[in-house]
Amino acid sequence: MTIEREHLDRVRSRFTSTAELFARFALRTRAKEAGRLAQLAAPPSDQVALDLACGPGTFTRAFAARVRFLMALDLTPAMLEQARQAAQQAGLANIGFACADANALPLPDSALGMAVCGYALHHFFDPARPIGECARVLRRGGRVAIADLIVPEGANPEWNNRIERARDSSHATTLTLAELHGLLRAAGLDVVATELLERQRRFDDWMAIIGSPEGTPAYVKTRGLMEASLANDAAGFHPRQTERNEIEFVQTSALVVAERR
Repeated sequence: MTIEREHLDRVRSRFTSTAELFARFALRTRAKEAGRLAQLAAPPSDQVALDLACGPGTFTRAFAARVRFLMALDLTPAMLEQARQAAQQAGLANIGFACADANALPLPDSALGMAVCGYALHHFFDPARPIGECARVLRRGGRVAIADLIVPEGANPEWNNRIERARDSSHATTLTLAELHGLLRAAGLDVVATELLERQRRFDDWMAIIGSPEGTPAYVKTRGLMEASLANDAAGFHPRQTERNEIEFVQTSALVVAERR
């Protein structure tokens, strides 16, 4: 088994075991971001779109409400089920769901005008591959819309990713904004819009989402690394310890829209 296949198995296992927990978090807290990304991408209403690595359907719902039809793909059946339920609750009937790997999309070249990828790139062993697949299936002038974590400017990417991987073994790499823009350009996509977002997080809530509450090995290791960064903020999380000995920190994300040349 290749290293990449082992990583895909970790991703599927992680999101199978935490499907309901993660869906409750993402659908509640990222809906506004999904709506904003859809505004930035501005897909025509007659468009057929793709949401790759759709997860629980947060971005699926936002884009399906604006296009004629949307295909939602994910590697994990349990996540697809969450996305189906979310779409049904939203009254959206213009969505098709399928289990597929975003590293090798089951679509012909230049087939679509819109592709979306929300908070999934940091789980890919080689993020250039799903970005390249997005570019391949888009026709000229088609757009890809991405929302994902980024390492803030001035932070140490190695420290940032060390903390993320300690928390979640399915985490591969959080990119810097420059790296993300570079991968898009290399795939034949021109960046047309970028917005940065910061979200305040409570450490214990962050750990609970992946099923690692206080006392678990992942919690202990991740908290130790986060505490070690309190003094110099090397990872760029801007952590602080409260009077109740809780840790609060900030995650930085980017909304990016790029157009196929």
